[in-house]
Amino acid sequence: MNKTEFQKRYGNTIRKPKLSLLLGETTTPLEAAKLAVQWRFLPRKNVGQGQTVLLLPGFGASSSAMSLVKRYLESLGYKAEYWSAGFNNGEVGKLMPRVIADIKRLAEENQGPIKLVGWSLGGYLAREAAREVQHHVSRIVTLGSPVVGGPKYTAFKGLYDLKGTDVESIENATLKRYEHPIVCPIVALYCKKDSIVSWQACIDRFSPNVEHIEIQTPHTGMTVSREVMDLLPYALGTPLK
Repeated sequence: MNKTEFQKRYGNTIRKPKLSLLLGETTTPLEAAKLAVQWRFLPRKNVGQGQTVLLLPGFGASSSAMSLVKRYLESLGYKAEYWSAGFNNGEVGKLMPRVIADIKRLAEENQGPIKLVGWSLGGYLAREAAREVQHHVSRIVTLGSPVVGGPKYTAFKGLYDLKGTDVESIENATLKRYEHPIVCPIVALYCKKDSIVSWQACIDRFSPNVEHIEIQTPHTGMTVSREVMDLLPYALGTPLK
């Protein structure tokens, strides 16, 4: 996939998030407190029936950032598993082989394909690993994950620039990977008030089987949000009826 095709589908409207949106991220403690109060009222039905779900945290976060997601999915009957990498240091080239190994191992233990839930960069890693081992993945859920541009359309672009990283080459490499499409269902949750990842960069205009769901929870609150918890069973293909 080349830049010309990218511009046909996205135009020139994607920019890194505005600094003014950072104020919205201050509501994350409120999201966590709200979830704590409402936790016992969350629906709990055995819709998971032992299905395996691999959880991938965002850049700068450890597996514990996904702990409430894990706990809730387990209460719904899923077998939720942390990835083996622990802390997400953003080194995609080193993390990708570990994610692929996790997927293969869990799929073998599950005796069939597994599901992936990734937050932010974790969602990008989930997608790109699944692209390599498609027969081992049945569904992908991303939370505020950039699917185009790599770090170019994120609040971390300046950090990559300071390190001398060529973000344009990362964007081009990401686009090239779309020549090998992800065929399993993808559900992408995004927030237009996201101050970390441009919401437009969370929209996948290339993959053949993707659904986008707009949420109101800002980026840093997505893994501690009642709104997200309510959507997870549907996003994983097992809606609560």
